[in-house]
Amino acid sequence: MNPPDWGWQNNLIDLAKYMLPAILVIISGYLGFRYSLAHLRRQKRLEFVEKQLRDFYSPILGCREEIKAKSNLRYEISKSLDPAWREIVDSHPKPFLDHEEFFKPFKKSFDYDNKQLLSELIPLYEKMLGIFTANIWLANPTTRQWYYDLTRFVEIWHRWLADSIPVEVLEKIDLSEERLNSFYEDLENQDSPPTVVV
Repeated sequence: MNPPDWGWQNNLIDLAKYMLPAILVIISGYLGFRYSLAHLRRQKRLEFVEKQLRDFYSPILGCREEIKAKSNLRYEISKSLDPAWREIVDSHPKPFLDHEEFFKPFKKSFDYDNKQLLSELIPLYEKMLGIFTANIWLANPTTRQWYYDLTRFVEIWHRWLADSIPVEVLEKIDLSEERLNSFYEDLENQDSPPTVVV
């Protein structure tokens, strides 16, 4: 009886000595590639979110905050004008003959508000619309749905200021800024990047 031939098994062990490291290198390379690809996707997503915030949401919110601050101050001042004027009227003898002289600063306040509307506030709305139009691709779908309402608001103001819309028509359509409140809420909800799991 001949002893068993173990040569083929030795050859198999020798082959495994060379193949196993090669297989481990391929597997580790594949896993490294997958990790790098996932990391690159997360990085690209973060870069996009940063661009959204920097080029779209932040500038529009900046315009909105400026409009809100100036509008709130205008409201606060205008609310105080009437009681202040009543105090002046009550403190003077009747008939109040030189009321025109005393009313000049009040009239200047009204004129300032009208000029500010034309020279600062309407241009800020136009700037918001310009940012939206130029960077609409950066807007999330929930934000993009408000493009029409912002465009409508700005366009109605343009038509009103150009005297190309009758008062009777203006009374039938909604020009109030309240129509944009949901847009503003959406903007404020988008002002921080989403959590990205690493």
